[in-house]
Amino acid sequence: MLKWLTINSRPDVAAARQQARAEAMLAGLGVQRAEDIAIVATELSTNILKYAGTGQILAQAMPQPEGMSLALIASDDGPGIENLDQMRQDRVSGGDSAGIGIGAIERLSDAAEVLTGPTGTIWACSFDSPDVARPHDLDIAGLRLSHPNEQVCGDAWGTVTHRGGVRFVLADGMGHGAAAATAGQAMVDGAIRRPLHTPKQRLAQLTDELARTRGGVISVLDLQPDTQRVTYGNLGNISGFYLRHGQQKRLVSRDGFIGSPTARPMEELLDLEPGDVFVLHSDGLRTIGPDIALATAPQSALMIAAILLSDPEKHRRDDISVAVARWTPTG
Repeated sequence: MLKWLTINSRPDVAAARQQARAEAMLAGLGVQRAEDIAIVATELSTNILKYAGTGQILAQAMPQPEGMSLALIASDDGPGIENLDQMRQDRVSGGDSAGIGIGAIERLSDAAEVLTGPTGTIWACSFDSPDVARPHDLDIAGLRLSHPNEQVCGDAWGTVTHRGGVRFVLADGMGHGAAAATAGQAMVDGAIRRPLHTPKQRLAQLTDELARTRGGVISVLDLQPDTQRVTYGNLGNISGFYLRHGQQKRLVSRDGFIGSPTARPMEELLDLEPGDVFVLHSDGLRTIGPDIALATAPQSALMIAAILLSDPEKHRRDDISVAVARWTPTG
């Protein structure tokens, strides 16, 4: 799903269930896991009807450094869920749903988080394929929305295991529609195909390799927990920042685009500290100030992405993407 599905009636609950099941199958999670995901989608959308009256849901595949995950996001502007702990008990459901309650959402998900209060509720649930691995305690997630008039998204993101860490990429194909989607995916595929080259080297190569395509803009982060270093490369207006010690620090971007003969990618070396959160987003999302960014800092990568993507006041009429990486070492 590259668009939010609005939930305001019982037929919408059925649509959410069907679309979540279909996305799970496309992500390769298998029939049984797809049925689990369909149950969770049913509970989430039913809860929207009961507690808020209207809201939205999104199911989307997420590449991991190894394997694939599915994200299931539910958001509403209702008054929140009262007695959340009580609602976690099985057989307590919000109405005509699967009848197994919020407890099933958390049990059937590989990870499930909820933020609820008087201004609304957001659920962020994820489901993993059997081969998923998250090396170096790196938590990585990303979400996308297509331009309102398009069925495909010109933004793309990806990640791959890499020398001593993980490469993490977000790209925005120029314009929108099918040609932009092809360009965006080509940039991501190219950036993760040769992770032994530094971000700057790889982006310089891509400007030549993709010279005859539509091209676009891109940022690359090589996260290396073993040496506690980050190598950041950029070309164009992908926005980036990281959160550390209660501060938001911006990542620099350089004018230009992949495919331009005059493009000169930039590169920057940074330290990596436990608890660091890195956020990349396309220009379809308006600038994220420190008040919003720092409020998300305690959350998982997926919940941070869900919070930033679920606020329509932050949207421009464009493709939208946000990708988040968080390092929380457990050793």
